[in-house]
Amino acid sequence: MRRIIGLILLCATLFPALAEMPYRTALRKADDHFANEEWREAIVMYDLLLERRPSRVKTYVDAVVSSAMLNDSSSVMAYVVRSEKQGVSLDSLFSGVDACSRAIGHTAVYEQVLLLVKKEQPWFTRVANNYLLGYYSFRRDAPKMIEIADELLAVMPDHIGYLRAKAEALLLLGAHEKALAVQQSILKIDSLDFDANVFMGCYYAMKGREKLDSIDERYLGGEDNLPASVRKKTYTREKQTIIDTDIARAKRYFSTASHARGNKYLSEQLVSLSNLTADLPVISSGIILPVLKRSK
Repeated sequence: MRRIIGLILLCATLFPALAEMPYRTALRKADDHFANEEWREAIVMYDLLLERRPSRVKTYVDAVVSSAMLNDSSSVMAYVVRSEKQGVSLDSLFSGVDACSRAIGHTAVYEQVLLLVKKEQPWFTRVANNYLLGYYSFRRDAPKMIEIADELLAVMPDHIGYLRAKAEALLLLGAHEKALAVQQSILKIDSLDFDANVFMGCYYAMKGREKLDSIDERYLGGEDNLPASVRKKTYTREKQTIIDTDIARAKRYFSTASHARGNKYLSEQLVSLSNLTADLPVISSGIILPVLKRSK
């Protein structure tokens, strides 16, 4: 209450003089107050500026940020509502607050404003959530990414962008199988989606190579007690099964991605996977000679 009364008294004292101040002078003073983190003084100037130019987006952005730095939620919402009445889009306001909060090194202000608008104006939940998802993705905050993505997917379950964000978050958490399931759901919506095909190709290529290496290690270990005539056929058959399943899947996904947007990485992966065979490693003069060509 003291803060509000003090601000009112300050305004009552200054406004008569400020009303005669040229706009550019007032703008310069507002910028100086903002740069010096004199948030209350800056807000007084922003009110004056908005009286003269009520639709200037930058003024609303700075006023919202200044109010947020004072943790004054009511002031933040007052400027948000005022900007809406002047036809300023939330997209413009949110984008400006994002850039401004980064510039002053207080990115949490952006999140604070988004959450406040989401709470106070629930009809704008989807708009706020879109920006929150981008913010949490930038910060690599996997739990929050999943939380917001799920809220958005509850309304638009086939939105590929939201699904992709959720898959990325699951990967950050190490939940690879769950991420795989989300990528598969993307391909059910759009079988030609580039990113999903690359992900699936990488997943099956990695799994396939790991399985092939494991078979070679077991073969060289010789702990299976199988007759020599059976061992080679058994392990060769196992390797061929992996080549016909995981490796074949990886090649199919990479090929689909390459047709959509070819690049050197995909070409190299396809060549590398095509060179994999079911041949087993051999020992010559006590040295193990690998037969699998690995790509870096």
